[in-house]
Amino acid sequence: MSNFIYEKKKISIVKRLRIAENRDLKKGLRLNRNERVDNYPKNIFKKIFTSAKEYDLGKYPDQSKIYKTLSKFIGFKEKNFIISSGIDGSIKSIFEIFTDAGDKIALLYPTYAMYEVYSKIFKTRLFKIGYTNFKLDKEKLYKTIKTKKIKILFIPNPNQPIEDVISLNEMKKICKICKKNKVLLVVDEAYHMFGAPTSASLCKKNENIIILRTLSKSFGLPSIRFGYVIGHEKLINIFQSYRLAYESNFFSDKVVEYFVKNFSIISSYIKEVKKGRNYFKKEIEKLNLKVIGNKSNFLLIDFKSNILLKKIINIFENKKIYVKSNYKGALSNCILVTCGTKKNMKKLVNIIRKEIKQ
Repeated sequence: MSNFIYEKKKISIVKRLRIAENRDLKKGLRLNRNERVDNYPKNIFKKIFTSAKEYDLGKYPDQSKIYKTLSKFIGFKEKNFIISSGIDGSIKSIFEIFTDAGDKIALLYPTYAMYEVYSKIFKTRLFKIGYTNFKLDKEKLYKTIKTKKIKILFIPNPNQPIEDVISLNEMKKICKICKKNKVLLVVDEAYHMFGAPTSASLCKKNENIIILRTLSKSFGLPSIRFGYVIGHEKLINIFQSYRLAYESNFFSDKVVEYFVKNFSIISSYIKEVKKGRNYFKKEIEKLNLKVIGNKSNFLLIDFKSNILLKKIINIFENKKIYVKSNYKGALSNCILVTCGTKKNMKKLVNIIRKEIKQ
């Protein structure tokens, strides 16, 4: 019976693994997943849920309040956005709604792994637009839009692990060419608020562009799985037709409401992350190492030598400093470091500096 279902539905089976939490969250320094590095105050939960009522657990969530709160915060009417389960949930919805098996899509590469995962699940044909010397191949980008008859173009801006930010003027040009070639442009703004320009203003007059946002990065709230999609009313109406009965839940909504009302907590931390990022980049570049990025909460460091890379990684592991380093090809000698406050970034600078000078 099950084999018949797979054949009938043409379901693609993709092997997926859950990421086990094998980090020391009390004593370790988590710099490998672009999360918030510093912990929130111990009393934060009490502050968030102090207004919760005894009946809140026993009823379905009323999301009218969270939509009004978000609408005011992001500056878009409720008809122009919809809540999602982080950007991951947004991407999945886009594949479900806008693609059929065999459709051609394109994305910047390397990038967030779930793009390729969903492409396999929904059996779309994937075109990868790469980088040369850590710079986006824009010639290939425009050629892909004009000649490959793609249905959707995904542009994380800024992208990760390689950050090469696309300006608003250039995004306008890309949007215009996509419209001419009947391509849906999806701009992933996961790292919005760390310095990159937003393309959200393009949604007001263009029906072929979608902006994806999450509270995982700038708000430092990946645990609540909360994001939203901004778009023209006609596009959001399509999302509304396919949405779940409830897009999020009481607990996530309460957390979002609290931090939107107390946004100074977020903006203050973002400011500190920027200081830490800029300090870290400046000090590492003094060691004649290439560092890519200045508009996100991460930096990519090219050690140029695999031997040096392994030495650094071993030291980090012994000190419970977690960074991302499992890259291949042109990035095989690189690590991706999530940026935190200057105090935390100094720890890495001292280790790297000591090894380089030996």
